[in-house]
Amino acid sequence: MSWAAHELENFYFLKHIGRRVSYLGLLVGALAPDFLTKLYTYGLNIGGIHLKAENPAQFHRGWPGLGFTTSLMAGVIFAGLIYLISKRNKAWFFGVLVGYSAHVITDSFDSVGVMMFWPFYNGNISFGMWAYGAGEGKYGDAIAYYSSLGFVMDAAWVLIVVVFAWRVLSSEYFRTVVRPADPAWGWLERKIALPERAWLAFYRAFFFYGACRTISWSIWAHLVQGAPWDLSWGGPYWVAPFDPW
Repeated sequence: MSWAAHELENFYFLKHIGRRVSYLGLLVGALAPDFLTKLYTYGLNIGGIHLKAENPAQFHRGWPGLGFTTSLMAGVIFAGLIYLISKRNKAWFFGVLVGYSAHVITDSFDSVGVMMFWPFYNGNISFGMWAYGAGEGKYGDAIAYYSSLGFVMDAAWVLIVVVFAWRVLSSEYFRTVVRPADPAWGWLERKIALPERAWLAFYRAFFFYGACRTISWSIWAHLVQGAPWDLSWGGPYWVAPFDPW
């Protein structure tokens, strides 16, 4: 998984295809693959009962489990449903499809990988760049991710947006490209009476959220928790290997 790249990637894509896709669609697509899985993967408490997948990696990324939700075909299906719901809005269709596909490809870089080509091939595709740490719980996963090459992934996306795509964060770009590409902005303004500057702040917030998440979790992991760095391929070394299925 990635802790921040899913939000940051969208702004780089906007630089190249901003007039043809919905930013809100990109955001929905980027967040959708983990919507049904992440809480139960990490574990949650309900009425004093702790619920957690017996094999988090299998539940999140494999089969039997919900691993098929992190696949390119799942992105096509979800984008198709959004296309119908949005009354055949192509900007939303392509936005969701690009955001979802980017999430799938980014998640393939950890040690568990994703069922990328489901249903044609049900094995996982993995580049093994950093260790899958979701089985360590949310905080253990944060420490592991921001001590490994996962940190490099998120930090690289912060720099890519700041250096190569900073114009997409400008008020002019939001006004001339992002809003005209998607009528949902006008609908939101009619339903929620907020000025344009409030919606501009909402739009920018996801970049600052991703950037601040990268910085704050890294500081917490190393200065507060004292975790060592391990930037070797497949690190960090202390993450227990996931249970195969």
